[in-house]
Amino acid sequence: MVFAGGWCYGIMVPLVRVAHTMGYDSTQIMMAQYLVGVCALGVAVIFFSRRSVGVIQVLKLAGVGVVAAGVSFGYYNALALLSSAAALTLLFQFVWMGVLLQAVLERALPNRLTVLSVILVLLGTVLAAGILEWDSSPLNPLGVFFGILSAVCYTAFLHLSGRVATELPTINRTFFTGIGSLITSFFLAPIVIADSAVLWESSWIAIPLALVGIVAPILLIQKGAPKLPSGMTTIMASSELPSGILMGALFVGDPIGFLEICGVIIILGGIVLSQVTLLRTPQPTPQPKDPEKP
Repeated sequence: MVFAGGWCYGIMVPLVRVAHTMGYDSTQIMMAQYLVGVCALGVAVIFFSRRSVGVIQVLKLAGVGVVAAGVSFGYYNALALLSSAAALTLLFQFVWMGVLLQAVLERALPNRLTVLSVILVLLGTVLAAGILEWDSSPLNPLGVFFGILSAVCYTAFLHLSGRVATELPTINRTFFTGIGSLITSFFLAPIVIADSAVLWESSWIAIPLALVGIVAPILLIQKGAPKLPSGMTTIMASSELPSGILMGALFVGDPIGFLEICGVIIILGGIVLSQVTLLRTPQPTPQPKDPEKP
């Protein structure tokens, strides 16, 4: 589920690219995306889950939504100030940040397979993001700040998704997380709110963005993350980069060369490697019930 959630985030790449070419800026895209996503989740909660939620639980989940909005805000602004390769590379620092966070919180070093998986994912990121093809021009410091901000927020979001209000149904958790993100976007994009026509004009791109950028990935990550260590969650969510590269090549014609293909394969290999122990562990088979026992 976490792997699929990361893959959904990658599908956003060609959609955001198309929206930018149509003249929409990052704040317009983000506001419309969260508004549509929260409305869709609200309808789902009404029809599929009417469970009561406490005020403390709502506040905690809204806090997770603030962090999730920080990912979009940082990444979209990094894309506006840096190349796509640089923005992606900075975002993908969440891979080692997540493993480090788990080590600090649990006061235990990660095992060798996890460390090797992180190394492979970062190596694959270098190749897949085209870092070797960068020119020598210096990076925009503000763009670097936004890129690191997106990585820190994504690390926190993945960790909190597996820890906050896990006793609630996933649809409820996702809805209140979306509420927190929407409220945060109100403060980040006040001009867009004042010009409500922008939201209606951008609804055509906001609907698919809401589905693959909010509804599907947050549902999947919040469903799967509680069953994984936070370090493993970050590794599985790194499927975002291969997805973004492949979707960009298929739908907007982004060139993809030999090094990029190698990078995608290495990232996927690192993800598989992180699961080797689980794959090798035989699963218990159900024992037949003794008919003489009640």
